[in-house]
Amino acid sequence: MELRSGYALGLRESEQRGALTPDHVNQLRRGVTLVFARWTALQLAIANQWGGPDSQEKARELVEKTVQWLCETKEVYADELEELLDAELFDHWNTQAEDESPRDVSQLVTKIFYETVRNQGETVDFLARTATTEMRQLQESLQEPEPQAPAPEREPQQRREKPQVDEDGWTTVPTRKR
Repeated sequence: MELRSGYALGLRESEQRGALTPDHVNQLRRGVTLVFARWTALQLAIANQWGGPDSQEKARELVEKTVQWLCETKEVYADELEELLDAELFDHWNTQAEDESPRDVSQLVTKIFYETVRNQGETVDFLARTATTEMRQLQESLQEPEPQAPAPEREPQQRREKPQVDEDGWTTVPTRKR
């Protein structure tokens, strides 16, 4: 059953919902990132490092945690996602959003989820088109960083030899230069 708001009910069976393809997951990740980049409470938490010096990393983890929750939950409801977002803000940034923004964010993310399941993407496209420069910068920072090339390996340090004491009691100290 589909509500006027566009949300679908009765998707408990995975056969009814359909399996999420990698393209679906990528669209969900993009949509969640776009929504979070517009979320003032999260922007302030990151900018002011309310979560400590690793606030940016915590925000990236929140994006991934949200996408994973959407992929693993059999039936997605905005109020359950709102509870998750509220708890994450409080636990990781010691923040309570009294402006009901977690509700708005969760409703928009839920809408994106159901559009994605139906192979639609109007909301994601709209959010991408209307993003400001600041939102794009935050969106880029919320995406997983590209893996960096491994650092060149250093030559293993040679073990220093221990001083040797001979039978006369003289100590021979090895040189440090090699």
